[in-house]
Amino acid sequence: MKSQKCKYCAYYTAYYKKHIIGFERTNVGHCLKFRKLQTQLETCENFKCGEKKEQRQQERIFVSLEQALKSVNDIGQILKEKYLDS
Repeated sequence: MKSQKCKYCAYYTAYYKKHIIGFERTNVGHCLKFRKLQTQLETCENFKCGEKKEQRQQERIFVSLEQALKSVNDIGQILKEKYLDS
């Protein structure tokens, strides 16, 4: 079992810094249970395993990416038809 640190808790949401290329996870995040700022290494008695949360997030990400890819393909098809028929 993982350590009961905030970064593994279902109530914890990490903050990220935006860089020119990509994002970087910070050591600070938000605890939904207590509605306050937490560092990822803190612990508390209200720890809730976040493994299922991570899996659901990944599933939603893949669904969103599939929808975005379909939209891009649809736009590409429209542009091809428009410019190839001209």
